[in-house]
Amino acid sequence: MHKTIMFSRKPDEKFTIPGIIDIIDLLTPRWFTENVLEDTRKDLYFQDTACLTIEQKIVSFIMFTSWEGTLYITLMATHPDYQNQGYGSELVSVFFEHARTMEFKEIKLLTVPQEVKPIYETTISFYKRHGFYISQRFTEIWGSGAIELTKILE
Repeated sequence: MHKTIMFSRKPDEKFTIPGIIDIIDLLTPRWFTENVLEDTRKDLYFQDTACLTIEQKIVSFIMFTSWEGTLYITLMATHPDYQNQGYGSELVSVFFEHARTMEFKEIKLLTVPQEVKPIYETTISFYKRHGFYISQRFTEIWGSGAIELTKILE
């Protein structure tokens, strides 16, 4: 099994973008709302990506950007056939190291509160296992609210 993790400042239109879009499509509507697919098609041209591939197939990805000195994960997902096998955790660990080499001190992300969509309890638990904590709650974002998670990089 040939596994790689690659970082990209401009995702490849023939491999990276279709691979990420395929994963989002497979996870909609269980995880994502319909607008995530279309928003991601646009966002991929302006955000960086980290992708874990197996045999030239994207199985897990992180989209990220920076703003005012903080690194933000804007979207992360793992292909349904590869979930619960440690690939997302492996990618996040390499992502943390990448962030440290760029001298970021923290990583933040927004996610859906589990009270709004119970499946997001899994998402929040995943990030907490990797050192994130709930740093803020927003009621006005996304109509139903959002949770900000933060990880301090040591």
